[in-house]
Amino acid sequence: MDRDQAATLMTKALKGFHGKFKAMYGQLCVRVDSNTFLSTGGNKILAEITEDSYELCVIDSGDLGEIFTKRSDINAILFGCSADAVAVSEKADAIPVTLEDLARLTGSELKVIPDASASSILAALKDTSVCLIKGTGAIAVGSNSRKAVAGIQIVEKACEAEVHGEILGGTVPLEKALADDLRKDFLSDYINRNEEPYAEYVKYNEEEFAIRGSLIDHGKELVKRDLSYGSWGNLSVRLNDDEMLITPSSMDYFDIKIEDIVKVNIHTLEYGNQRIPSTEVRMHAAAYRNLPDCKAIIQTRSNAISVFAACRAGFALGGGELQELIGDVKVTEYAPPGSEELCEAVVSTFSNTHACIIPHHGAVFYGPSLDVVLAIAEAVEMKARNLLSFDSGI
Repeated sequence: MDRDQAATLMTKALKGFHGKFKAMYGQLCVRVDSNTFLSTGGNKILAEITEDSYELCVIDSGDLGEIFTKRSDINAILFGCSADAVAVSEKADAIPVTLEDLARLTGSELKVIPDASASSILAALKDTSVCLIKGTGAIAVGSNSRKAVAGIQIVEKACEAEVHGEILGGTVPLEKALADDLRKDFLSDYINRNEEPYAEYVKYNEEEFAIRGSLIDHGKELVKRDLSYGSWGNLSVRLNDDEMLITPSSMDYFDIKIEDIVKVNIHTLEYGNQRIPSTEVRMHAAAYRNLPDCKAIIQTRSNAISVFAACRAGFALGGGELQELIGDVKVTEYAPPGSEELCEAVVSTFSNTHACIIPHHGAVFYGPSLDVVLAIAEAVEMKARNLLSFDSGI
């Protein structure tokens, strides 16, 4: 990879910071080759960084160079600083994990290291890709810049849950064994799914082609509207009485192609020789089987909703058209991701509502079309932000 290629990848990844809500300051560095890395330099608002500020650095000098030199698997390093991340970093030397997506990155505890020296960071990142730095913020690393960006966003979301969750009585940690199992599953299975460069062609007509394209477009909108990050979350559409189309597992929304969308039988869950579908394929199929008016489903991992998920709490929309359209945002019983128990919990909670919160996980929404469900998801997230007193400053 040369400098221009690295700059292009960094620029695309940094677009994940939209500056829409709370500001995050930081620095992104990406390995160019064995001798150099590219850095955004200094401590800047991540949403406002442009290629004009990129600096080419020698890899055998400084703490960042030492990390790249000693960890050949790390190609991107991202520091992130926000008021919530700093506040949480000062609480303890380890923070119990309350959200499943963070557990997949770090297990049952989010480490807090004493400083940003290479030795402290390398020691902490032996068995995780993210950690907090006391009084400073967070760091995330990855094999590419998008993974580092998604990692820092998930840590920030967890820190927001700790701070704003106090309004709801505090967060509830995941059981240690469950959190550690999620981490093991992530390393042994999840990150290796759908790694093949191409999916085999599956025959479909013009109408199905358009639906597949719509799923891809709405997946990108989830990220653009800060309703999900990286490959997290999932979307589906009922195709007919027997089949649905659903997004693939562990694939970045901006990398998914028409042929990557998975056609699944909602009765048998069979999908043949295609991409592996989302982990929550069982839950989507159960909803289509049991809810006649369910035509589209979106599962999000947005920031304010995640506060409620971490606290195992739902909320009322307070009357008006939104209340009439959606119903109260109820919280389900907790069940492990992908389980039959989760299917039953979601379907039963969907009585008299089109939105529900899954503890430690996120939220699920259903409706007559992807456009309507996306609008519902965004409206519910904004209501949650208002209830939790989120603001646009740091």
